[in-house]
Amino acid sequence: MLVAVLARVALVAVFLQASIGGAQRADSTYHDHLAAARASAPAVAREHLLRALALLHGHPDVFYLLAQNATAMGQPDAAVGYLRTIAAMGLVYYADRDSLLAPLRARADFSAVMAAMHANEKPLGHATTVWTFDDPDLLTEDVAFDLPGQTYYVSSIHRRKIIALKPGSTAVTFATTPLAPMALVVDAKRRTLWVSTAGMAQAEGHQPADTGRTSVLRYDLTTRQLTGRYDLPVDGAQHVLGDMTLDTAGNAIVSDGAGGGVYLADRRTQTLSTLVPPGTFQSPQNPAVAPDGRILVADYAMGVATIDPATHAVSWIAHPDTVAMNGIDGMYLVGHVLYGIQNGTSPERVTRFVLDPTLRRVVDWSVVERATPGFGDPTHGVVVGDQFYFIANSGWDRFADDGHITNPKGTPARLEKTKLE
Repeated sequence: MLVAVLARVALVAVFLQASIGGAQRADSTYHDHLAAARASAPAVAREHLLRALALLHGHPDVFYLLAQNATAMGQPDAAVGYLRTIAAMGLVYYADRDSLLAPLRARADFSAVMAAMHANEKPLGHATTVWTFDDPDLLTEDVAFDLPGQTYYVSSIHRRKIIALKPGSTAVTFATTPLAPMALVVDAKRRTLWVSTAGMAQAEGHQPADTGRTSVLRYDLTTRQLTGRYDLPVDGAQHVLGDMTLDTAGNAIVSDGAGGGVYLADRRTQTLSTLVPPGTFQSPQNPAVAPDGRILVADYAMGVATIDPATHAVSWIAHPDTVAMNGIDGMYLVGHVLYGIQNGTSPERVTRFVLDPTLRRVVDWSVVERATPGFGDPTHGVVVGDQFYFIANSGWDRFADDGHITNPKGTPARLEKTKLE
């Protein structure tokens, strides 16, 4: 979730703070359009917001900005319609506290929309706790499972270690890492644990020189020895090899949540090659591999993309306006269902997206878990049989961007499980 934190500033805040550039280019980004909307009269701003909405594939923050814009233009029906779309996404925005939307408060349809939004805050879910960690400062990020060894592996960013645990026994340290461990993936067939690492301010002993350093490591599960290392070259830009999965050949596919690229770590050649270059995505998170070899990548701002490994072409999974696919950190493909951990939405939640047989369009969705006691900031998970295990209360909400702990009285992270539908 590290890169998720880097991308976590709401687009509404970006809109309010964006610097103003010159005339719009044909290839303007959504940042450009949000900045131009801020500097424009409402009628012109609306066109920029609609363009940003298209570039972001239906981001709820932009629907909210459109509601504010429609209110300013004296179009209350349209404003309430935009808010109704957000409510249908299962999200809540505190529009009833927004002075820019004050002209809507007397309307019955606005009150109905707000009631629907607040209903989206109610706890929902049936997850049970598998493990509660004893150290509230671990800052847990990812979990992987080794079926032959019946062992879970959990990465601790703050303590810079990988924890091995078996329910019913004592957790032990599998390995300590030079940089903060991020994603974990087990290749049970080859008895390998893949680990992505990055220089994180939230890690104990972090040195400024570590910033921008990031690697993928490979450990032998039996001997616990490091057997491979893949370094992304340091080029002065910010890079974080964060989330990761394996392809059918046992190679690691890893996203650079800070730099915007996606890479392949080849287990045979021990080389790191580029699938899509830096800047392709805003903040790519967890990848998943489809049966036909296509790579699905969750982008924290822009939704879920598909990479063709042969052509490296990028396309985007289509979805209705009433489906929010932003803010996904962990993402897992089970058949034609995507399970997404959305810690960039309000409320944070675990969501189930049903795709069509081609895996190119969302046809249905539902909430699996949200707002349950101690849910906190969920991050990543792993599918084991018919169960989905995920990290709840990871601790990210207790760590500032500069690494210091903002709340010394935090509660420990938990490993939760819920049955797949």
